[in-house]
Amino acid sequence: MQRLMQIKKKLDVIEDALAEQYPCFRPNPVITDLVTDLKDHVQEERKKIQKQHSRGELSEFERCFIAHAINDVYLSSIDKIRRGSKPSDHMNFHICDTSSTLSYWLSRIKDHEEKQS
Repeated sequence: MQRLMQIKKKLDVIEDALAEQYPCFRPNPVITDLVTDLKDHVQEERKKIQKQHSRGELSEFERCFIAHAINDVYLSSIDKIRRGSKPSDHMNFHICDTSSTLSYWLSRIKDHEEKQS
C-alpha cells in the first residue's frame, strides 16, 4: 500500500502544477522533471514487484491488488507520456487518467479492507 501512496503523492504534485497552468500550458522544466521522475519511479516499482512475484515473495493481497494496481497505473497512461515531455493537453490528459486509475485501485483496496474487518 505504501508503494501506491508514494505514487499518489507524486501524482498530486504534478496535478497541482498542471492545474496552475491550465488551460494555457507552457514549457516548465520542473513539471517535465516531475513527470519523468514519476515515470521512472512507477517503472522501477513495477520491475521490483514483478521480480518479487516471480520469486513467490508477494502476499496474496500484494499479488491481487498492489501488483495489478502498479501495472495498470503504468500501462494505462504513464507509459504513453514521453520522457522530457513539456506540459500540454496530452500530458494533462494522461496524468488525470493515471490519477483516475490509481483512485479506482485505492477504492478497491479500501472496499476489500472493509470486508475483511
